[in-house]
Amino acid sequence: MRTYRIYLIRHGLTSANLGGRYVGVTDIPLCSEGKAHLKELAEKYEYPNVGIVYSSPLGRCVETAQILYPDMEPQTVEKLKEYNFGIYENQSVEDLKNDPQFLRWLSTNMAESPEGGENMMEFGGRIKEGLHEIILDMMKKKISDAAVVTHGGVMMALLSMCGIPTRSAAQWSADNGKGYSILVNASLWGDSQRFEICDKLPYGMDEVAVSRLYHFIDVPESRTEKP
Repeated sequence: MRTYRIYLIRHGLTSANLGGRYVGVTDIPLCSEGKAHLKELAEKYEYPNVGIVYSSPLGRCVETAQILYPDMEPQTVEKLKEYNFGIYENQSVEDLKNDPQFLRWLSTNMAESPEGGENMMEFGGRIKEGLHEIILDMMKKKISDAAVVTHGGVMMALLSMCGIPTRSAAQWSADNGKGYSILVNASLWGDSQRFEICDKLPYGMDEVAVSRLYHFIDVPESRTEKP
């Protein structure tokens, strides 16, 4: 049975990372620091050659794909957008720390939907459908290697739900511009929607990745506290 290698890459740094704001489906661009950091990573390390590049339709992901794969036009996948924070979009934990509705939502581990947003079950189902669309498209086009530029929350959720080995979402966190390669066996995916997690990206990095859990929030990489 044919296998497909997919490289999941988190988008570059944004102003929301620097400001510690909840930004999910809000469409914001990369900041200047984010663009420079991506170019530095691409110069120092190796992003794999691929036959096609997919991306969340949000600008920060499309821009990242264009920087890392300048000779390829990214194909956008609507269902790979980040979690929808609803009324909490573009607000910081500091802004919301005294809001009882927000504190109640956090206490449910995002099992409930914030007003105007989605819950974790809806989010998980949506992004799995997005990955399935990519796999089917790769099969149709007979492409065995693809890059997928998406969001930190999308990556952590997919890897924790579908990945082998099984780990918590926090253990699959990735800094901006970094990610993981996964190996998709068509039979295993069709039977159980599972895939094998292989290597960290980009190749050639010696550092040890530090796991950080932000409840799928776009936050500064220097922060270590949970919201």
